[in-house]
Amino acid sequence: MSEKNSNNYLKYSQLGIQLFLTIGICGWLGYKMDSWWNNGKPLFIILMILIGTTGAIYQLYKSLPKH
Repeated sequence: MSEKNSNNYLKYSQLGIQLFLTIGICGWLGYKMDSWWNNGKPLFIILMILIGTTGAIYQLYKSLPKH
């Protein structure tokens, strides 16, 4: 495996992990917020997952090469 292919592999695997962790942490925070403010509806978990997904996709878009 060449140096360039190795760097690309590390870069894109890091992006996948970052995407997964961002959405997961936001979902966990939304779950905790729902349990703190027990309103009977999963409002914060849905909101935080949407915010995390939007942020993660934006970061993915910014890091892709612009050809």
